[in-house]
Amino acid sequence: MLGRMIFFVVICLLGACTTTQQPKEAKQILNYAKSDADFQALIAKVRQQSAKPEDIDRMLRLYPLTSGYAPQSAVEQQAKLQSQQFMAANRWLNCIQVNRQLLQINYTSLTAHYGMAVCSQNAGDEVSAKFHNWVLDAYIEAIWRSGDGQTSDTAFYINSTNDLYAFIQLHQLVAVEQELIYRNQLPIQKVVVQNPENKKNYTWYFDMTAQFRRAHIDKLEGKS
Repeated sequence: MLGRMIFFVVICLLGACTTTQQPKEAKQILNYAKSDADFQALIAKVRQQSAKPEDIDRMLRLYPLTSGYAPQSAVEQQAKLQSQQFMAANRWLNCIQVNRQLLQINYTSLTAHYGMAVCSQNAGDEVSAKFHNWVLDAYIEAIWRSGDGQTSDTAFYINSTNDLYAFIQLHQLVAVEQELIYRNQLPIQKVVVQNPENKKNYTWYFDMTAQFRRAHIDKLEGKS
């Protein structure tokens, strides 16, 4: 009898027992269908140029709750590099194409709207250039409405690292130093920015909660 028990224990240790618990099924935490529908409705208002400031504010807060939000993806950075290369080569139609594709992924992308504005202008499409300049300005103003960036308590709300750097560059500044800190357990990116003309430094704070929260939700949903 003892020998049979020992044999059973050994078999279990080797992984042959069938009583092991199965991993729990991942649950969907966010209502992607609703967020996606609401976000598309706001995009429609922007395209009709009927969006109000509160609509733009809501877009920035809503996008991280949609199914397309992927702040860790390299797609936006790759598109930005391609766009810059096409600009340098005066390949305006290629530049428009890559930024149009980026807008299909992320309609709140500062990089994409900037690229569309510049390349449309150089391609002779004044209507498109004017429209994307308007959208870009609207998003920048929305970020400024979220805070003044002067302290961790008044940090700018930002959706991704790509938009963080785009926001800095669009103000004709460069990032020279950065540090991740926490305020009330919320992630804040502290960035020292510099005016390249007079070499004067400023410190700006960015609230990175959106992408940290999404990374945690993706993990709970079994996506990472």
